[in-house]
Amino acid sequence: MTPASSHAQRTHIVLLEKNLEFENKIVDLTNKSDEFKAKYGSVHPVPGASAKIPILEDVDGTTLIESWTIMHYLEYKYPETPLLPKGAAERAKIELFVQLQGASLFERSSAILKARTQAELAVAKAGFVDALKVLNAALRTLGSQDGGDYFAGGQYTLADIAASTRIYRPIVLVEDHFGMDVQRLINEHRLDRLKAWLKAIFERPTFKASIPSRAAMSEKMGKHVVPLDG
Repeated sequence: MTPASSHAQRTHIVLLEKNLEFENKIVDLTNKSDEFKAKYGSVHPVPGASAKIPILEDVDGTTLIESWTIMHYLEYKYPETPLLPKGAAERAKIELFVQLQGASLFERSSAILKARTQAELAVAKAGFVDALKVLNAALRTLGSQDGGDYFAGGQYTLADIAASTRIYRPIVLVEDHFGMDVQRLINEHRLDRLKAWLKAIFERPTFKASIPSRAAMSEKMGKHVVPLDG
């Protein structure tokens, strides 16, 4: 794994939530070892596919790639601390939520990074706000507030884990490098469901235990910020 990876972090959170013993190997993706590439190639069906993180090696020899697949595998094999609700409809809504919200804020923050004029930046920032509104609507439409503020209400699930690691990074980027106050925007647009949900998922102990320091993350992302033209 690498500390900056949202995909590695979400598998890390599942391992922590399940109270499983594991060894966390840090991978330098700019200088991938032959061992790492070989391990990835032993699972990926496409010869020469670019090796990515995370890779899970279970004690029984099972080796898996792709974080969403790994998360489900850990849930199915180690169900003692459930991270999925029991109902089929509730599980389907989690899948739909993750697919719909997926990379929305990532995509919007990428548009901000790609802006080269003040006009383009203004449009990109407005798009980011629109993504916050869509996320609030998805939480209201697909989720529940029965018993708590997580996606499924009182139960912390794979939906919260998958989304939290993908959402935190764009928020850090736009706040630290583009002067956007996300909390103020959420309050201004009365996105109350989103506000409560973000507080719940970002304060989860396993999220805090697995996230790199904000300073380190901000510094890394700052390397991708370039001055506007003119």
